[in-house]
Amino acid sequence: MKLWKFFPIFILTFLSAQTFDIYFQLIEEGRTQEVKDQIPELKSKYPYEPAIPFMQALMNGKGDSSIIQFRQFIEKFPDNEYTDDAEMKIGEYMYARGLYSQASQQLKKIPLKYKNTNHLQRSVDLLVSSFNATGEIDSAAYYVNKIKALNSQLQVDHYGFDLIKPHVKLQKLTSRETDKTQATTGKNIPQPWVVQLGAFGKYDNAKRLKNMIRGTGYPVEIVEVMSNKKRLHAVRVVRFESEQNADKVGRVIKAQYGVNYRVLKRPK
Repeated sequence: MKLWKFFPIFILTFLSAQTFDIYFQLIEEGRTQEVKDQIPELKSKYPYEPAIPFMQALMNGKGDSSIIQFRQFIEKFPDNEYTDDAEMKIGEYMYARGLYSQASQQLKKIPLKYKNTNHLQRSVDLLVSSFNATGEIDSAAYYVNKIKALNSQLQVDHYGFDLIKPHVKLQKLTSRETDKTQATTGKNIPQPWVVQLGAFGKYDNAKRLKNMIRGTGYPVEIVEVMSNKKRLHAVRVVRFESEQNADKVGRVIKAQYGVNYRVLKRPK
């Protein structure tokens, strides 16, 4: 196939990109009506262009409905060049509304999911502010550490965190005599403390949580407990010598998965 046959497609794509850059510039300058007037013609020329629904969401001006548009855009175009911009707009909106818990859950996706995003620094700055607003300082430190490990360009000095790896995995040794694993803490040392992550009436719900947490490397078990004459299935991370060690693991899991926890003394 001759090379010249590719030129029309290339030129059309290039002109399309230039065209939409101009319209985005107009939106930034506040000249949204000029852009709105051109939308019908743009749709006619570029019926499948993702930039058009993204521009419409930008120009919506009505918070809740624009968020719906951004979410629809993300769902329809998960790998588009504007997808991380849509995610950021949602995070900024939640933060501006004071919905800090929702904002933190939204904002943490941006630097973790979109490796080349232009919103790296701002998304993490707002993420830390959101966690600080809800008193979740440990969660803020955890995610700053995790994101910094993925992207060295992130500026972190102004957060005032000691960047240490929060993962505390239980190391194991293999016994030569029995070929079974046992904790390095020693077989005879009491470990009465557990981290309870939830108790469910349905076993399947408990199993889903167990499978999710098990990916962290922590030993997790499901035990039957009675509460108000009801049989529940409790998901627990086991076992720890001290309440402090158990709480440390609970905080790491909460930071990573948003799961609340209780530290309980449950001797064997």
